[in-house]
Amino acid sequence: MRLGMQGKIVLLYSLLILFAMQLSGVYLVRSLENYYLRNYASSQIAQGELLGSFIRRYLVEEEQQGELISTLIAEFGGNIQGTETMVLDRHGRLLGGPESKSFSLLGERVIQDDILLALSGNRVEAIRADPETGARYYFLALPVKSTSSSVVGVVFLRGSLEHIYLTLKEIKIILITGWLIVLGIAVVIGFLLTRTITAPIREVTSRAAAMAGGDFSQLIEVRSQDEIGELGRMFNFLTARLQETLKEISSEKNKVEAILNYMTDGIIALDREGRAIHLNPAAKQILERSGSSAELGLPGEIILGNLFNSEELSHLLQQTSPSIKEVQAGDEGGKILQVYFAPFKENGSPQGMLVVMHDVTRERKFSRLQQEFVANVSHELRTPLTTIKNYVETLLNGAQDDPGVRLRFLEVVDKETDRMVKLVKDLLVLSQMDYQETNWPKEESDIVSLVREVLEQVELECRAKNIYLHNSLPPGDIAVLINKDKIRQVLLNLLDNAIKYTPNDGRINVSVIIKYDYVWITVKDTGIGIPEEEVERVFDRFFRVDKTRSRDSGGTGLGLSIAKQIVEAHGGSILLKSKLDKGTEVTFSLPLPSI
Repeated sequence: MRLGMQGKIVLLYSLLILFAMQLSGVYLVRSLENYYLRNYASSQIAQGELLGSFIRRYLVEEEQQGELISTLIAEFGGNIQGTETMVLDRHGRLLGGPESKSFSLLGERVIQDDILLALSGNRVEAIRADPETGARYYFLALPVKSTSSSVVGVVFLRGSLEHIYLTLKEIKIILITGWLIVLGIAVVIGFLLTRTITAPIREVTSRAAAMAGGDFSQLIEVRSQDEIGELGRMFNFLTARLQETLKEISSEKNKVEAILNYMTDGIIALDREGRAIHLNPAAKQILERSGSSAELGLPGEIILGNLFNSEELSHLLQQTSPSIKEVQAGDEGGKILQVYFAPFKENGSPQGMLVVMHDVTRERKFSRLQQEFVANVSHELRTPLTTIKNYVETLLNGAQDDPGVRLRFLEVVDKETDRMVKLVKDLLVLSQMDYQETNWPKEESDIVSLVREVLEQVELECRAKNIYLHNSLPPGDIAVLINKDKIRQVLLNLLDNAIKYTPNDGRINVSVIIKYDYVWITVKDTGIGIPEEEVERVFDRFFRVDKTRSRDSGGTGLGLSIAKQIVEAHGGSILLKSKLDKGTEVTFSLPLPSI
């Protein structure tokens, strides 16, 4: 069953009162219990010490008068109601006790922990419950000492505590009865008090239900000036505002329909004053990336100010026919947007403007890359094809009759054909890596041995140019997880560039070191170097520092791009440092296998 607000308040109120009464009752009962027990214990100790003083002189004598002591104990014990009294000598023999036990155990030794502790000179007090009846008793064992402080006997008392706990039980019944009466009165008062709060709330709820059914003429009679009265006044104000809002629903319907048509793109809806009345998440994201404010209520000139200049934007927002404008969001390299301006009208009069932002960055990027790729490939293929055509035409026009000329021309044609074949192969490799076809088989290989193999391959070419090829390789093996053919290709590309652009009598040094969980391979030459302003572009496709000289040396402008993508596909990185006329240093890294 649902518990209403009134029930919750009364329940909480009652629980607090009950908790307070319970806490005070427990404290009171516990205090009374301690008080009664202390008084009872003090009385028993006083009675025990008094009895001990009476019988001390009989216990000190060498020949104890057993019958006299027993008679004295019986007479004294009768004066302590509800208490069983026993007296024992220094050997723990019973000299007197309760009448039911005095004759049967008189003269016998009593072995009990409390008595043994008392015989050793300690006073023992304890409260224990009878395991059979559950009745609670107070136990007291007092040592009786002679003038020389030696223990000559023990007074043992056992008194029932049931009369104390019976009294405490009666007190608890009185307290519980009082609690129930007070709690009942508190509940009644609580219901009366909370009714003054919940009754107006129920009225507001019923009126709100009627408004939800379509009756917006509901008003509440304000009877007080407190928070409840303020709630009634605000409800009446809400009713008036809702009636005004109904008149605007028809115009808002057209706006919502227009927005729903473009929900996949960035949507900005402006009212007739040019202020934003709707921004979808895509529009907010685009505007925030371009550095514009994306908040409702701001003028369109502020929201779109970072995408258009003020004059152009003012013209676009004031026109009465749809238009499209393509802009770039943010600095160079930002998103390219197609922005649609669609004014919406009602009864022929303008009601606002709908701005739709469509992201065409990817399409434009692909288009530009495609154009650049086609232009670069066309340019690279046109040069060797033109050379081949010219030489073939020359041969066809009669130069073939000269054996020397024919052989030299055919060598040029063969060289240019090799250039085109190499270019096509490099383009195929780049195409595979662009489509993420880099899942090459890898195996654990010794990178030092691989570097030595590559150095042996280029050694003859270095000797031909009298280039000193030096290496700084560690003596042991360095195992890395690689595709040997691809890393071999990277090394050959770097060494091929170093040999091409290092003049005769130059020097090339290859080193391998381990640092920061990576193995670093460096190829350093004393070649012609690269201008500082062009170092950052050396990994771009088809980029050459000296295009004429690169073509003469057979370069395609793709070697470093391929090397970079291969190294990054292995989880490494590649760096290049160079100074003009000083030489170039290229370093790439490969991660070591995790242990």
